[in-house]
Amino acid sequence: MNKKQLTHAFALLCLVGASYPADAASNTQPGNTASDNAAAGDTVGDKPGSANDDAVKKLLAQASYWHSKAHDDMAMEALQKVLAVDNHNIDAMYLMALYQMQSGNTQQAAIWRKKISDISPDDPHLASLDGANSMQTISRGQLNTARDLARSGHIKEAIATYRTLLHGNPPPDELALEYYQTLAGDSDTWQQGVDGLRRRAHMLPGDAATQLALGSALTWQESGRREGIAILSGLAPDNKIADKALQQALLWLNPKATDLPVYTAYASRHPDDTAPMDHYRKSVDGGATKAAFDALNGGDLSTAKTKFTEVLKTQPKDSNALAGLGYVALRQGDFTQAETLLRQASAQDTGNTNDAQWTKDADNAHFYGTLNLARSMTQKGQYAEALNRLDNAQGTSTDQRQAADMLRADIYRRQGKLSDAEQVYRQLLDEHPQNTTARTSLFWILKQEHKETEAAQILRTLPARLRTRYASWGDNGDEQRKAAEAAIKGGNTSQAMQILQAAVAKYPQNAWLKLDYARLLRQSGEKQRAAVIMSALPQQSGLTATQHNDALYASAVYFVEDDNWSKAQSLMSQVPTAHFSDDMRALNSRILLNRQLDIAQNYIKQGNRAAALNSLRILSRTPPQAPVDAGRLAELLMQAGDSAGALALVRNSQAQGLQGSLADYASQIRVLNQAGLFAQAESVLNAPALQNASSQEEIDRIRLANLITQADTLRAHNKIRAAWDLVMPALRNNPTNTDLLLTVARIYQADHMTDKADEIYQYVLRKSPQDRQALTGEVWLSLARNDSDKAKQYFSQLEPNQNTDYLLLAAHVAAAQGQNQQAMSLLRTARWRIQSDDVSNGDDAINSVLSIPSTAQQTQLTALNDIDSMMRFLQEKAATWTGGAVSIRSRNGEAGLGQLTEVKAPMTVSGTLGDSNARLSLDVAPVTLNAGEMSGESANRFGYGAISHAAKLAAATSTSTTSTNADSQGSQQANGVETHLSLSGDSYKLDVGSTPTGGQMTRLVGGVEWKPQLTDHSSLDLKAERRAVTDSLLSYVGAKDKTTGEKWGAITRNGVSAQYAWDNDLVGLYTKLGFDTYLGTNVPTNHSVNAMAGSYIRLYQTPESELRMGVNVNYMDFQRNLSYFTTGQGGYFSPQDYMSLTLPVTFSRHWGDWDMTLSGSVGYQSYKQDQSDYYPGHSSLQSTLESYASSDDDVDSVYKATAKNGIGYTLGVDARYRLNDNIALGANLGYDTFGSYNEGKALIYFKYYVDQDN
Repeated sequence: MNKKQLTHAFALLCLVGASYPADAASNTQPGNTASDNAAAGDTVGDKPGSANDDAVKKLLAQASYWHSKAHDDMAMEALQKVLAVDNHNIDAMYLMALYQMQSGNTQQAAIWRKKISDISPDDPHLASLDGANSMQTISRGQLNTARDLARSGHIKEAIATYRTLLHGNPPPDELALEYYQTLAGDSDTWQQGVDGLRRRAHMLPGDAATQLALGSALTWQESGRREGIAILSGLAPDNKIADKALQQALLWLNPKATDLPVYTAYASRHPDDTAPMDHYRKSVDGGATKAAFDALNGGDLSTAKTKFTEVLKTQPKDSNALAGLGYVALRQGDFTQAETLLRQASAQDTGNTNDAQWTKDADNAHFYGTLNLARSMTQKGQYAEALNRLDNAQGTSTDQRQAADMLRADIYRRQGKLSDAEQVYRQLLDEHPQNTTARTSLFWILKQEHKETEAAQILRTLPARLRTRYASWGDNGDEQRKAAEAAIKGGNTSQAMQILQAAVAKYPQNAWLKLDYARLLRQSGEKQRAAVIMSALPQQSGLTATQHNDALYASAVYFVEDDNWSKAQSLMSQVPTAHFSDDMRALNSRILLNRQLDIAQNYIKQGNRAAALNSLRILSRTPPQAPVDAGRLAELLMQAGDSAGALALVRNSQAQGLQGSLADYASQIRVLNQAGLFAQAESVLNAPALQNASSQEEIDRIRLANLITQADTLRAHNKIRAAWDLVMPALRNNPTNTDLLLTVARIYQADHMTDKADEIYQYVLRKSPQDRQALTGEVWLSLARNDSDKAKQYFSQLEPNQNTDYLLLAAHVAAAQGQNQQAMSLLRTARWRIQSDDVSNGDDAINSVLSIPSTAQQTQLTALNDIDSMMRFLQEKAATWTGGAVSIRSRNGEAGLGQLTEVKAPMTVSGTLGDSNARLSLDVAPVTLNAGEMSGESANRFGYGAISHAAKLAAATSTSTTSTNADSQGSQQANGVETHLSLSGDSYKLDVGSTPTGGQMTRLVGGVEWKPQLTDHSSLDLKAERRAVTDSLLSYVGAKDKTTGEKWGAITRNGVSAQYAWDNDLVGLYTKLGFDTYLGTNVPTNHSVNAMAGSYIRLYQTPESELRMGVNVNYMDFQRNLSYFTTGQGGYFSPQDYMSLTLPVTFSRHWGDWDMTLSGSVGYQSYKQDQSDYYPGHSSLQSTLESYASSDDDVDSVYKATAKNGIGYTLGVDARYRLNDNIALGANLGYDTFGSYNEGKALIYFKYYVDQDN
């Protein structure tokens, strides 16, 4: 049996088991739908004869549930309720018949069967009942044999046994699934099995078990595999068996590029199972090439080019990568390079399925390269050369031929060959009567030829917006308007201004002349002056009624172009509706629509996106015809969170055909960019029909806006280098463009170059003091520099609103000012607004099927994560909490001496003082310390033990059997309570406390710490402190020699330290220097110096996780070696010339209510320990011991000098879980080892936030 047969056998085993009534019924609960209970054998579906009422469905589901639990009386009661509501409900009658039959009540079953037959003689339930009846005659022994053969992979034998069992008849309903699955398990009968399952699926469309069986069986053969995968994909998210079958099918499939969605959907549910996606990538052009195309389609041209180039280094003949580079060049406007690469790819791999497309795109690149060259020549006045280029250009599409002819006609116009230009335009209109640009150009040519009648005929066929613009040509001022228009086209704006200014003075009642003049003023930056002229236009005296209406209309046209819809509505309301022309009526409709859009936009500014969505979705039911209005509606939908609706609106508008100029599609292009559809945005931007109708200035302006959106998207995804590559060429050409400069400032800010960002923000604010983007940038910069006063100053200049971004920024400013309660209130408001917004994914079909969050949902989730993260941070700073913990610390060592086990159970109460950042905390911790029970030899190195041992040695005879060890000191342990009181703020901490009270001696401990922020990235940490030395029981709480009653130890470290740190969020550096004095009872004073330096880099960083790796060098040196346990020794590690070099690694991750940190380090350590007296600081004891040592070689009076080096490592895990808003649980584990030394720590704790407001 081969591997695939075994896989099929295992799948059959799972599926047959899933179809058994007992197995399925165990998973059925009251309230499930009928389709959920289908696997239990009591299938009721949503067929035409079924009740659709929810209450009926619930009753049918309850009946199935109670039947599965052997409560047929309750099942019957539920069915009777159904029939009381709908006495013709076939599903209920079928279940009544089935349950009666299974209970042995054949007479009642027959009655119910007859009722079904009377209502629907051909109903498939009748066949199911007949099959269920025939089950009574089937041999259970033969049936089990058939099932065992199927499970063991003997498919042909199993089929033969089933057929013998059924006597050649169709299987009863109860056996249908397993029988057809078994047939499908063999290639010879696969089609029969699939056909049987199809018939059952058609009869029972709501039966999930049948769908699972059919989908799985289809995947067992290549011809049905994609269909089976489609069925399993719908079941897999909620069915583990279907999910496993889908995974296997994806590995069997020979994937194509079009299969990517189903692989992506599986990967999104199983991020740890990379096998299917790896299989796909290996099969479809390789992973590296796909990654390059992903970058290309995402608009990241720099990354795409790099990746394609890397592929070609290892696979020079990879035609896909070569074509990819061609498409990169095409996007960058390098048509010559694009053509070369695409033709090379096509010639290199003529068998590639994309060969024809590459050739076509190479031809397109050749055409547009030629067209661009002809345009450039035209601008330089090289008309003959330009026409020659156009003659050689071979346009293959309608759009290309139109673009070439439009340029040809324009060249004829420039040459003064008006009749030739007219002929070209007329030919274009004969072939393409909807070409508005050609129609408009023909109008102007006719006007220049003084063919007024024909021009008037053409004018009547132009769109309303253009008729409005050209309606009054021929009235007073006609020639001046023509001359001004020609001057503008020739690039002489100042001349046009002079012509119009003189004309307005000469013909003051010509509303359209003043409109042209106002437009030019606005374009020149004199917007206020232009608005004054147009506002005063309807108020001038001496106007007839018609002239007054025209003046109102012309003024409304101006303010519509200025997006002042309120003013435009006020003007149009003064025109009697009876006098509305078609153009006026069309304009008025646009004004009313945009006024409603203004209201929705105001809702968004107030943060009420739900109300905005309600209004916008009503408007989108009848989409605006004008592309500019459709774009504005789509952009507002995107801002309100409905990205799917916005994209649908854009696609619907563009499906009507691209018409007008690029300015009409600016909003639509922005929507496509915001959705990450850069390629589609570029396609609209490069559409010849739109470019031909747009001025070069307009094209450049919209292309720049498109570039800015793409750069911001790349920056937001932390693709800083790609963002730089995109904006730098544009910045060289537009060094003073405010929008571009602000984009560069944001990139600087993301790249940690805050001084550069600040320079740009300040430059913009000098030009425009209320610029919102610059003010917001300065607020964030000030917060990063910990300058809360300046942050507040800039924030106060922003116009208040209720947008989430504004609320979040306000919360950061409040927190920086120490107003934590206000910050928490703002964050709760922001979170409520986000959660109340309707960003349902239901109308995004692709995302819904693939279970992928929409763009709006992803934005919402990111914002909620940011808010929750800040709320947790503020809660730690501002909330009153109480907590408890249990910690265990264990150090190895010699029992009774260096060994130590510490158990603590600290209890803490902590709270802030008012609304300040000052926090007062009180810790009370019962402590148990145990050093173990020392052996006889250990007693020789404890207290006076060395002298006692020496005396016994001197008194012993050679034949004595008495022990010469000092008397045992017994178990060394202590119990007590330590307390700790602290006051802390953002940059300081003061604390005071005591060592455990139950030891031999209790010490007062405490400290002062100050942490000033020096610059944006650097800080200082200054400490003065007195701390207990906890290396051993002796150093921690002191010890007592039971023989003499002498006490010594209880060491405190008293010192000062300074640490400097620099961190730019990518790399960090730090250095520390400290001096300490060690004091204890009956122990000599000791001094130490320690120095440390290190650096680290964040190798991986997202808002939720971080991987950090570094290097650390540490030096420490003590004046004395007091590491031992005889009287006068301190029992703490006090080496000389200690040096260590370690490589620490830390990974932290936050997801949901969990926070986790994993840490570890490995390093080299080297140190020495000087020779040390047994009784330092106790000269008489030391002299006594030395006298014994001088006469006995077995007696030592000093601890010998030592030196050690080697490898050490540490491991640590820290986890915290937020159980709810009030309770947090946590645990910490740590292990540290070097040579024979090791120490382990464990801590579990909880925190209860007393005043947390839910």
